[in-house]
Amino acid sequence: KEINNKVCDLIDGCTLCVHGKISYIDELDEIDNVNVRLKENKEYRLGRKVKPEVQWAGDGVIVLSMFLPTGERTSHFASLEIARNLGLKETEVIHKQIMHPAEGTYVEVKGVLPFSIDLEEVRMPEIIPNLEPEYVEKIVREKNLKVVAATVGEDEHSVGMREILDIKHEGIEKFGFKCYYLGTSISIEKVIDAAIEVDAKIILISTIITHGEIHRINMRRLNQLAIEKGIRDIWNRALERLQFLIP
Repeated sequence: KEINNKVCDLIDGCTLCVHGKISYIDELDEIDNVNVRLKENKEYRLGRKVKPEVQWAGDGVIVLSMFLPTGERTSHFASLEIARNLGLKETEVIHKQIMHPAEGTYVEVKGVLPFSIDLEEVRMPEIIPNLEPEYVEKIVREKNLKVVAATVGEDEHSVGMREILDIKHEGIEKFGFKCYYLGTSISIEKVIDAAIEVDAKIILISTIITHGEIHRINMRRLNQLAIEKGIRDIWNRALERLQFLIP
């Protein structure tokens, strides 16, 4: 009895084995067919132009995430108007979530970008290498740089400033900065006086960001007091002399 090596030998081979059995037909739709689609995205496939893409090359689909301080229904249609005003086509809300009735709604809108970027016209700035940690530490120790830091106003947050300063958190102390942390809810006046007392050339303050512009008020107050105490120009000249950002 004859034994067949493959099942399809019984029919003289399948289309996987005998390609000549494959019947190719021309595309019936002259407007929407594979050849037209390949021609449309050729520049994207060759890497000459670029667009955001999700489903296929150069489809231009992007998603915008936004928070609107309005209810769910208003946010839905307002987000569509925002997307259309940004020039997006075929806009559609794909997700929305009420964060809190008193706050507003988080919305994600999908749209199609109507333009592409020619990669030959993209201008990129020169890459500026980061300073080596050893170089920074050398300069800091040579200049004996001191830092006065505090959380100012009525703010009790301290973790962020600790992260910036503390050597245990890879803070600036590891570069040799002598850091004086005054604590939380410190007045601007006390910060300035402490900087003068220890001859610090750098002041770091942490302040809560509010709708009442408290953070801006604190920064302006810091600048004004430094000028009144006669140390603002001194610090500017000191920073000019440092020049350690340029090897």
